[in-house]
Order: sequence, then structure tokens, then C-alpha cells
Amino acid sequence: MTMTDCPNMAEMQPFPQQVLVGILVPAGQVPAMNFPAQNFQAMAAPAFYAKPEYLYVPQQLPVPMQESSSHDSLQVTPRSPVRQYSPETADTADTAERPRLSTSAARRMRRKRAAERAALALEQQRAERAPNPKVRSDSISSILEQSERLRQQLASGIADEVQEALATVQGHVWQLSQHATGCRLVQLALDTHMAPLLARELHGHVQEAAVSPHANYVVQKVVSSLTFAASSFVARELLGSCARLARHRYACRIFCRLLEFCGQRDLTLQLIDELLEECEDLCRHNFGHHVVQSVLEHGHERHRKVVADVLKSDLLSFAKHRNASYLVEKALTYCAPQDQHALLAQLGRTEVIVDLARSQFGCYVAKSLLQDERVTGKEALFRIQASSNDFQRTRHGQRLLVEMGLAEDRE
Repeated sequence: MTMTDCPNMAEMQPFPQQVLVGILVPAGQVPAMNFPAQNFQAMAAPAFYAKPEYLYVPQQLPVPMQESSSHDSLQVTPRSPVRQYSPETADTADTAERPRLSTSAARRMRRKRAAERAALALEQQRAERAPNPKVRSDSISSILEQSERLRQQLASGIADEVQEALATVQGHVWQLSQHATGCRLVQLALDTHMAPLLARELHGHVQEAAVSPHANYVVQKVVSSLTFAASSFVARELLGSCARLARHRYACRIFCRLLEFCGQRDLTLQLIDELLEECEDLCRHNFGHHVVQSVLEHGHERHRKVVADVLKSDLLSFAKHRNASYLVEKALTYCAPQDQHALLAQLGRTEVIVDLARSQFGCYVAKSLLQDERVTGKEALFRIQASSNDFQRTRHGQRLLVEMGLAEDRE
């Protein structure tokens, strides 16, 4: 068949909208394919093929033929799937139906997409960690000057503003933590999603930060707000210097936070094991006794046992001590029942209670004993009332009489 056998191109009707794409071949190859001539109709190929070819379409099965800019790469074969016409997809080039995946293939596809999403998230995280040239050029003083604005951005909850403030703080966490204004800014930043990343900037600075009047608050925030996986470096860097730092006016707070929030973790238990090697001295220390008190309130049972044994070794002296008297009161509440019983056996006697009541700091222990249901304190209370004139001579004696209902408050 040649071009002269075709109908006059000018006389042809507009190209039908409902046809089935069959086989697109050069006209000279048609006889070799042995198709029944009565089942086919020859018509000119659309202009976009730009070749003298004919399109053979079965007359019995009309389906849509849609124009596309990508037809020059489309090869129609007898195995091509039949495409159903859809107005929603009529204007799209990619209208082929996707083959239905098996269960295992679909699972592999989901895993692949999950891996791609994880890789994208990792790249975004790396991009966040990358130094920002604009931020790096800022000096600490310039950040401090705009600290109020940055705090407002962090507190606003607006994603863009929070991210802008975090970008400014990032890279300067340790320097800002040492400043009275900067440490507050860092603590706000530690309430955001970037807290674990910001906390890494404190690695290697924990002991220095613990004794800083400002940075110690940042370390406390790390311990109280972050997971132990992200804050464990704090306990790790304190190992080897526990007793010394527990006596510090600021560093003692770090141990208290560790006991409150990570008291049963192995690293914290190691810290307390090291700390209680000097338990007796810490019980009497102005700041160390706060750590021992946290041990009694939040520590492991074996550590409470250590403290109770130290207190029992010189109980009356500890009960009258300015700092250790607090620990005696806590031990009567938090120690194991057998240790509490042993303490009460020494302190619950009438003469001991009266003796403690006369002491400036022992009077607090005496008050706890008189209010304890396990102690029979009627006799002691009677003796204190009988000696009320002596107790009236001291301020702590007056306070005890008023609190026990043995005198009226004159103030």
C-alpha cells in the first residue's frame, strides 16, 4: 500500500475521538503482517508523527485517541494495554495504569520510601548543624543585646521565629551559659526540639559549669528536661570529683537534680557510691547535706542504708547539728523500716526528747518526735511544759512551745 491508495487528505473527516490505538507501522510492511483486511480501516497518521505512515484501527473496538506532546516516543504494539478514557486524565501524558504490586513488592516499596525519608531527614539535620556564616559572625555581646527579642521569639511558639532564635543561639551555648542574661536564653532554647543538639555544646564543660553562678542553671535544665541518653554526659563528667563538687554552693544542685530525675540510673548510682565515701563529713557540710538529703528522698535503698548507718554512729550529735538535724528528720521518714526503728529506739526516749528540745537545732527533731505516732511523747511533753519558763528564755524554745500548743504566740 502506498500513499496514493489513501483517501484524499483534504476530504478526510476530523480525527475521531473514540478509537483504539492498534499498530503503527510503515505502510509497506502491512502485507507481511497478514491481518484480515476487512477488520481494519486505513487512515492517515496524525500530523505529529511527521511520517508517511498509516494508523490501522479495528472498527469493532473504538477507544479514545488523545493528543500528547510525547507521542513521538510512544510505540504501540499488540501487547499494549487498552486505555479507558477518563476526563480527569485526558490532559495528562502519563495515563498508563500502574501494575498491581504483590504484597512483598509493596512492602519493599514502602521500605524504600521510608529509607528515602530517613535519608532526607538526616540531610536536613546535617544542614541544621552546619554553621551559619551570618550567625557565626555575631559576637556574644551582640547576641546579649538582642536577648530580649530572642526570648520573645522562643516563647512565641511561631516556628519561623523560634528557628531564627535557635540559629542565633546555636554555636554559642557555652559562652551564653556563663552570662546572667545568656543563661536564661539558653534555658528557653533547651525547651525546644533542638535541645539535644544544643546540649552537646556543653560536653567537656560540666565541671566548670557546675561551679558557675549562671551556667549551673543550664546544667540543671539539661538534667531535668532532656532524656537520660541526651543528658548522661553530665553524670559521666562529674565522676572522680563528686565529694569536692558536692560541697560547692552551686555544684551541689546538680547532684540533687540527678537524684531527682535519674536516681536509679547506673551512672548516677556510681556517682553516689563515690560521694558517700565521705558521707559523715557531707552530713555536716553547709551544702553537702543538701545532696545527702536528696539521697534519702530519691536515692537507692542501699544508699539510704549507708546514710542511716552513719547517722546511728553518733545520732545525738547529728540530731543537734545545724545541718545534720535535717537529715535525721528525713531519715525517720525515708529510710527502711528497720533503720527507722533503730533511730527511734535511740531518739524516742523521754530524756533524749527533752534534751533535744533545749537545743537550738535539736528542737526541730524533738518536734518531729513529739508529732510521730510511733513515739510515746506525753511524758516528754509534760516535762517541757513544766520547764516552760526555761524555754521562754530562748527564741527557739518559745517557738517550740507555741508550735506544740503549750504557749500563745505573742507576736
